[in-house]
Amino acid sequence: MRRFAATVLCALTLLVTTHASADAVVHVIVRNIDERPVDGLVKLKPLGDGKSFNCSTVKGACTMRSVPGGSYIVTFQPSKGGSTTPRKVMIPPDGEADLHISAK
Repeated sequence: MRRFAATVLCALTLLVTTHASADAVVHVIVRNIDERPVDGLVKLKPLGDGKSFNCSTVKGACTMRSVPGGSYIVTFQPSKGGSTTPRKVMIPPDGEADLHISAK
């Protein structure tokens, strides 16, 4: 019985680990027209139902983890000044993705 319970526990752990690793890591880079880093808040909102994601840039960069693949609207609100025009982006179902944002 213990062996069966341990086997089930291992199988469930593998399923959870596999599911968690199936999402993407999104690296965000924000630069202005002079290629200087810009700090602020980056938001990813799914086009359908689902969880929104956000991160605050430090020296123009931040990372969002465990982002499910799909279509999102990305917005950037700099610490100073006006926000960027929202745009549609596609996040892959797994792996890593670089998201470059041009700030005003």
